[in-house]
Amino acid sequence: MALTHPPWPSSTAIAPRLDSSLLVEEEKTPYYHVSRFYPVRLGQVFHGRYQIATKLGYGSSSTVWLARDLYSWRWSRERYVALKINALNHRSDQNTAENELAILEHISSANKKHEGWHFVRRLLGSFRIEGVAGTHLCLVLEPLREPLWLYCQRFVGGTIPSNILKIIMRMILQGLDYLHSECQIIHTDLKPDNILVKLEDLAMLDRDARDEYHTPLPQKITDDRTIYLSRNDYGQFSKPTGLVQITDFGLSVSGKTQHSGCIQAEIYRAPEVILDAGYSYSADIWSLGIMMWDLLEGKTLLDPIHRQTSDEYDDLMHLAQLTSLLGPPPSNILHSGRRTAMFHKPDGDLKHPELVPKDLKFENTVTRISGQDKTDFLEFVKKMVKWNPAERSTARDLLKDPWLYGDYPSDAQ
Repeated sequence: MALTHPPWPSSTAIAPRLDSSLLVEEEKTPYYHVSRFYPVRLGQVFHGRYQIATKLGYGSSSTVWLARDLYSWRWSRERYVALKINALNHRSDQNTAENELAILEHISSANKKHEGWHFVRRLLGSFRIEGVAGTHLCLVLEPLREPLWLYCQRFVGGTIPSNILKIIMRMILQGLDYLHSECQIIHTDLKPDNILVKLEDLAMLDRDARDEYHTPLPQKITDDRTIYLSRNDYGQFSKPTGLVQITDFGLSVSGKTQHSGCIQAEIYRAPEVILDAGYSYSADIWSLGIMMWDLLEGKTLLDPIHRQTSDEYDDLMHLAQLTSLLGPPPSNILHSGRRTAMFHKPDGDLKHPELVPKDLKFENTVTRISGQDKTDFLEFVKKMVKWNPAERSTARDLLKDPWLYGDYPSDAQ
């Protein structure tokens, strides 16, 4: 097509070599096996349209690449997309990839007039490529800047100032309301890793693509593939408040029915999930409430790690700390939990009450703000961090909370 951008020719730049004995990037992830990952090459064109420019990141079940969209008009600015190339099945990975595709197709086509539509990551397209060991699902997505945990590090002290956090929370809640009320989707894995900040200047993508073309990062070259280093640090923001989007829907489920089983990252896990009492949209609200401490305080609200024994996450310690923070759990929650007997006596008391901290109070966990701002913040989060899922506020109700509208910059958008 003469009116579209031509592919760049192969780069003649010679990349520094990494020691072939070192584990690099996705090679360091759990259950890695070389046959599971498609051997992407810089300059490669997929689907007759997307030319790989540089690597953006990786995980245990995919690699993500910045690609030029050759179907944009030749006289227009270069257009870039993110290609998420899923690895082949390991246990449930393939189901996760297919589930993410189905969820993304659904949320991308729901009510676009809802304000929250702008604050969830949407699917631009998908295709499949044949690898040596099977077929890889590829998702075409908008490139984003960085996860919320990294965004925090851009600020002094590694925490987001209250006035900026209020703006970000409004975006997240709009996105959650869209997922819950318009799409009937429970995210199930809400955490700072899965909320990404948008790029404030798309020219940064072209800069990185050309930098990799002319001065490539070091590469590890093996017999059948090259392992590339990710190029994804965009430095300090030119604007203090970036737009955010909720991402990563591989573990999401329909909210039309009640679910059971284990979901959520451990530290953000709702009590009804720990007890296996069933969960719904309110589990996402719990995760968001717990996440507030990561963003405002730079530390977790709870620390359910059994440091005297295994130094690993412990369900019982989690419940003990919640008991100190919230008081004893309601009997109806305990009665509906399939795992309640593992942690509680028949009368509802914890089997190990000595694990309950004596000084864990909401008021003592917040140090970055004070006065009315702190008072309103605590009232806000207490609407999310409740034992009873039915008593937690919805995303739509939380958007009306006065804390979100107090003392923020008048020119913020």
